[in-house]
Amino acid sequence: LLPIRLGSIEPDPGQPRVEIGDVSELAQSIRQHGLLQPIVVEPIEDGRRYRILAGHRRYMGCKEAGLETIPCIVRTVEEHTRLELQVVENLHRKDLSPVEEARALKRLMDEFNLHQRELAKRIGKSLGSVNQTLRILSLSDQALESVQTSEQLTKSVLLEVAKEDDPKKQLSLIDKAKAGQLTVRKARQEKGRGGGADKPKSAVHSIVLENAAVTI
Repeated sequence: LLPIRLGSIEPDPGQPRVEIGDVSELAQSIRQHGLLQPIVVEPIEDGRRYRILAGHRRYMGCKEAGLETIPCIVRTVEEHTRLELQVVENLHRKDLSPVEEARALKRLMDEFNLHQRELAKRIGKSLGSVNQTLRILSLSDQALESVQTSEQLTKSVLLEVAKEDDPKKQLSLIDKAKAGQLTVRKARQEKGRGGGADKPKSAVHSIVLENAAVTI
């Protein structure tokens, strides 16, 4: 990760998204919290200047926020393409856990500025499947750490657990699932007893939309 002066960075003239929209809210977020997701650039002019590979909207937000430097990942186009192929290849492995799969999807969205619909098309999965998989990342940090390598927990069970807001209840449900005492149906019943109806998860949006990283 390298801090680079904004004056040394230029947008890619061939980037497909010509209209980036209003970045005032993004700029305000950057002023308050800093840039949560670095941009990706390639060196040009013998390393004296850089061209954006991913992160044009974040770059514009940093300019509006008045930043002098921006955290960057420096890659060549070939390295950037190779990384995408590696991540996509990993996604199609059968032995990935649901958490590993969700994190791989999130990495593709962050690194390559993809909307969920674009991501689904790129990897040959349905939009619903991508949305569901990403929802797993709304689990608490403790829950994610507990299940990231577990072979006992199915994606469907984790999705039901992710609908529970209380981190302690999430861990309790996960413990039952690991012990073979929790099915999807039982998970729904457990949440029903606790009053935890299926509610929209704002946490999902905060995970996926860090500094509007995926709407660039």
